[in-house]
Amino acid sequence: MGVGVILALVVLTGQSWPARVVAQEEKPPLIVRELALQGNRRVQEAVIWQRVQTRVGFPFSSARLAEDVRRVFALGFFDDVQVKVEEFEGGIKLTFVVVERPFVRDIDFTGNRRIATRDLQALIGFKLGTLYNPVDVQRAREKLKAHYEAEGLLEAEIAPATEKLPDGDLKVVFRIAEGGRFTIDRIVIQGARGLSERQVKAVMQTRERRFLVFRGILQRERLEEDLERIAALYQDHGYIRARVEGHEISLDRARGRVTIAIRVVEGPQFTVGRMVAAGTSVLPLEEARRQIRLVPGEVFSRSKLRESVQGILALYGAVGRACAEVNVTLEVTAGSEVSVERIGSPARC
Repeated sequence: MGVGVILALVVLTGQSWPARVVAQEEKPPLIVRELALQGNRRVQEAVIWQRVQTRVGFPFSSARLAEDVRRVFALGFFDDVQVKVEEFEGGIKLTFVVVERPFVRDIDFTGNRRIATRDLQALIGFKLGTLYNPVDVQRAREKLKAHYEAEGLLEAEIAPATEKLPDGDLKVVFRIAEGGRFTIDRIVIQGARGLSERQVKAVMQTRERRFLVFRGILQRERLEEDLERIAALYQDHGYIRARVEGHEISLDRARGRVTIAIRVVEGPQFTVGRMVAAGTSVLPLEEARRQIRLVPGEVFSRSKLRESVQGILALYGAVGRACAEVNVTLEVTAGSEVSVERIGSPARC
């Protein structure tokens, strides 16, 4: 039998004694004598065993077993995977105990009066006969909620629930309280002075209700995009430090109307001062300057700056320098205050 850890024990007395060495023999490894499986009703054993790396007749490894459990669970068919360890024929027996996810045998909607059931079924993203996954159900709830909002039913409540059937499978029920329909009555832009409220509203996709032309439906995702459009509008009119500070949505339930108030902080308007171009060794400097859309004395525009950078990159790409990079430094002066902003254009390799 092999020698394992060697412990050197030195006993010190008044006399000189030689060191005594005691050898501790290593225990033999546990051998896996049998593998078993419990709990699978629909999932075939071969599918599970393909994921298991532990083998009968080989030494037991706790790290390998933990990886086996992870691999079996990753199949997506089970709510739980555990392993039972027992002594067996001088070694151990490992039993994989799985809890299968139930199947969705029925899907139902209750409380929907304004939107047809067939339309809701097309939205949820899963069908009868699929494995039940609570994540899929939550995603379906979010899709249904978004659809109701798109129809002006802003206060619709959707509560998914499950009912267990005799064979262990599930019925999924979406309980819906639709609430009243709302349309946008007013959009108020607070703090707009350099730009008019009309200019700001013109870039928005969210619109007030106007007879049959605009439905005036509030969609929160579209409104968030509108806030970004407003910030970009100000950037293109020289308000480099402008920001949308927030927004409020007020519901008039008696009239079914919505008022949206958007708060804008404009800051000062900036114009273009002097411009310096450098680093053009491949092409004449004047060629690069021709691509610059900004003109000294004009109101600064972030879009024109972006177009200038793209034009210079396209110019270099035309002469085989596809990996050209353009870096822009903005020196912003407001009275005695000076700040520097650097914008890098990644190489297009």
